[in-house]
Amino acid sequence: MRSLLPLIVLLSACSENSKLTRLSTSDEFQQAPDNAVDILWVIDNSVSMANEQEAVAAGTSDFVENLEKGDMDFHLGVITTDVDDVNANAGVLLGNPQVLTSACRDDGDPSDCTYVEAFTSRVLQGTDGSDQERGLEAALTALSPPLSDTRNSGFLREDAALVVIILSDENDCSDFGALGTDGSGEDCYTKSASLMPVQDIVSRFKDLKADSSKVSFSGIIGPRVVDDTYCEQTYPGTRYFSAIELLRGVAADICQTDYSTVMDQLGLVASGILTTFQLSKAAVLDSIVVTVTPDGGAAIDVKQDANNGWTYLEDYARIQFNGDAVPERGAAIEVEYEVAGPVPDPPEETTP
Repeated sequence: MRSLLPLIVLLSACSENSKLTRLSTSDEFQQAPDNAVDILWVIDNSVSMANEQEAVAAGTSDFVENLEKGDMDFHLGVITTDVDDVNANAGVLLGNPQVLTSACRDDGDPSDCTYVEAFTSRVLQGTDGSDQERGLEAALTALSPPLSDTRNSGFLREDAALVVIILSDENDCSDFGALGTDGSGEDCYTKSASLMPVQDIVSRFKDLKADSSKVSFSGIIGPRVVDDTYCEQTYPGTRYFSAIELLRGVAADICQTDYSTVMDQLGLVASGILTTFQLSKAAVLDSIVVTVTPDGGAAIDVKQDANNGWTYLEDYARIQFNGDAVPERGAAIEVEYEVAGPVPDPPEETTP
């Protein structure tokens, strides 16, 4: 008679695996109660960017409004994507004063505050910059020694959150010198293998803070698929998309003509209110239950809704809050779900 032991063991293993896929768990999060944030805008000042700079400038009040609503203690600085060797101000915070702050509100007289006007003027950087738009490299240059200890000293604070926002209609060309000094904008695409991998750059951003969750990266960038009929001279910002996804930011379409909604959303991000939360495991969509408890309030069950609720980002196993459902400062968030498996690896970086 043949032994039934192997069959019994096999059936037992299948049963255990089936149970594993039905295990339930929960993750808990909290919106940061802190209100200190350092915000660095990186403006593409190449030849095709006049209209986009003007669109951002028109929305600066929408951006700052959320900082004021959140009573944010902010530092705000602006640089460009031009870090060519011939640019003596590569990575240097622009304007005087270089760092715009909320300190003017301390005396209770809003008329003392001119940071909206100053921010608007700094966004309008013209179109004479390099055609190798190194947005990621420019930000790291501004935030790292020697500039962080010298010309940009005082901008980056140890305990504040860090928010980096890029405006560019090109893909990132951060090569850290690998393309040489005689390259052209075309080299950013034809020699893309020479660019520093985005994950390596993201690691450097995270190293800027003892708590890497305080670092985020967002952008107004070229969409993944560009329609030349209404969005000329624009290229997919694939490397920026990777950084945004790895640093839990917001990606906005640069091809829009009105940036007021975009600037409002970016202002919300800059106020320290997170919109996405990383689960510890991949979730079974139909099993997800999301509960938000405001600071000092009663628990609220949040519905799945792309406009004013939550959505599940399957590629990253993240919960994203949308519209009015974004939890307020200090709120506690609980996500209960059945486990579908481990958190998936981020999609591989792609270039056009």
